[in-house]
Amino acid sequence: MKQANQLALSFASDLSAIRCAREQFTQTAGDDDEKLHVQTTGASLTELYESLRNASQNAEENLQLAHAINRYIERFFAIDNTSRLKHSGEILITELTMAGYLANDSISVAIADHISDLIRQGVTLKNRLKKSYSRSQIDRWVIQPLAARIESLLRDHSKDQALVNLAFNYFLSAINIEQVTGGNHPDTYEATLYMAVQKALLGSEEASIRLNLMDRYGVVAAQYANYAHFNSQIDEVIESDLLDTLVRIVNRHGAVFRIIGDASQNDDAFDQHLLTEKTFLGPFDAAIQEAYKQVNRGVNRGIIRSVIFLIITKFIIGVAAEVPYDILVHGQVMWLPLAVNLLLPPLYMIMLRLTLVMPDSRNTRALNREASRILYQPLPKRPFITGYKRNFSKVYNAIYVLLIAAVFIGVGWLLVNFAHFEWIHLLIFFIFISTASYLGFRLSRQIRKIEVGDEAQTTASILRDFIYMPFVAVGQKISETYSKINIVSRAMDMFIELPMRTIIGFLRRWGSFMSTKRDDL
Repeated sequence: MKQANQLALSFASDLSAIRCAREQFTQTAGDDDEKLHVQTTGASLTELYESLRNASQNAEENLQLAHAINRYIERFFAIDNTSRLKHSGEILITELTMAGYLANDSISVAIADHISDLIRQGVTLKNRLKKSYSRSQIDRWVIQPLAARIESLLRDHSKDQALVNLAFNYFLSAINIEQVTGGNHPDTYEATLYMAVQKALLGSEEASIRLNLMDRYGVVAAQYANYAHFNSQIDEVIESDLLDTLVRIVNRHGAVFRIIGDASQNDDAFDQHLLTEKTFLGPFDAAIQEAYKQVNRGVNRGIIRSVIFLIITKFIIGVAAEVPYDILVHGQVMWLPLAVNLLLPPLYMIMLRLTLVMPDSRNTRALNREASRILYQPLPKRPFITGYKRNFSKVYNAIYVLLIAAVFIGVGWLLVNFAHFEWIHLLIFFIFISTASYLGFRLSRQIRKIEVGDEAQTTASILRDFIYMPFVAVGQKISETYSKINIVSRAMDMFIELPMRTIIGFLRRWGSFMSTKRDDL
């Protein structure tokens, strides 16, 4: 019976400390701890809107709460109103409850007051930094980390951080940094690796990574000069090629850590199971099977969200551009191109689901072997992960460019000759079919995250990639640009959310007024 090595013991100690802290908190937190109650007039409508808005963004589920918090607190920073800041925590909790992110009566008044203090401190920090730094820097350095801080108060991420520490310590000794960097050992290597582990294993965004690094190195907002200097250094690391390289390495070797993280989240006694290989493998194998189910359900939900995203954005763009063009040029709507552009991308998205296959028993055995090696065998004395990346000649890149051009030209020729497409119809078609391809590719990465080793290549997959990858490459560029601009979400906020919140706010105030009148009678 193999005993836990130092990595496993350290991870077990972290989990044990987290469990003890939670038990102590449960014992000290009484039932009389006052909870914030929210009047839920209009909550169903608000929640429906938020669901549609999230679909229009197509963000990962684990990031939606942080995005919503960021969006809401931006309003407090835009209007520096002392009265609103004093009650900003209560207002924020109300907004999140109305939108369906939080259950009513689940957040204490003390937490809401603490959030108000954090927002006031953030506004003070913004006012201090805005004299010397740009608005985009203040967004990255102040508002986004503040949203991540508030999200961490509403959701416990302590076990996630324990997993990050486990993986960080493993990769710190396993990666041969000299071979990865060509003989260099940058001063920021450890911070870069820490960021790469969070990004690869947890899917963390820049804001939460920045926040965790500031906590790790003890950077506080009160020391303005040090705060700005540290965040400038983080900006440099984020833009570095080394971070991208390390993310690829951790991703490639990260499947076993993701399953270990899932097992620790679902098993309160996992710290005890870690002590021997015999007691570990049962819960770990159960976590593998549960991960397969969760990923399968996540892919199905992702397909549905992607279809809704494509329909919403296509409808808005069709109304804004395609239909007016047809009426202006032809005097009528061109129904065949409109129907193809509206229906084909969602149908294509659904067909892509048929090509996404879950891992088999061989992957399960490989995960068990990897976990046993990492947690129950002696730690390697020398780094062995080199991050070797195969280099191909320029001929392959040239063929790849020609392939992209050939696929687009061929599809365009078919649409022009058989569906009577014009340039605007082609442009919209390629934008949406490329976006659908990239969304499908991104969902396939969810399966890849729990697979060990290289992806299996079959004749069918090679043929699929021959047609599929050019659209994925273009779709990635479109998606990155869209995420920065996000015209659809901004339009929804302006033309739907603003009037809706105004009406709901009036109804809630009217309800309070009528309640007061009833009390007076």
